[in-house]
Amino acid sequence: MQAISRGLATYDGLKIPSTPSVKHLGRETGKKLLYLHIRVLGATTKAPYDTLCHECEDCEGNRAAFPDFRARSTVLVPRENGRSSRVTVAFTLDCCSNHRKPNDSEYR
Repeated sequence: MQAISRGLATYDGLKIPSTPSVKHLGRETGKKLLYLHIRVLGATTKAPYDTLCHECEDCEGNRAAFPDFRARSTVLVPRENGRSSRVTVAFTLDCCSNHRKPNDSEYR
C-alpha cells in the first residue's frame, strides 16, 4: 500500500464523510487516515452552509447532502501504480447560492 505524504506527516489514505452518494463505509482498521471536511461559506455574507436550502431540499428530499461527496467508499487510498501517491476527491454543491436569503452571489 502506498502512502500520502505531506511535510512530516504520512497517511495511508483519506477519510471522507458518509453521504448519500458514498454508500460503502471503508475499512479503517490498521490505517492512519487524514480526515477531510469541506466548509462552504457564502461569498457575500460569509455565512456557513452545511445543509441544503428549503427550496432545494424540497426537490432533492432527505437523501441530499451539502456538499455531497462522490466516491465508492468513505476511505480513499492511493492507487498502487508505482508513480503517484495521490487520491482524487470529487464533490458537488447541489444548492444554488442565489436561493440563500439574503442572497449570496456565489460560494467560497
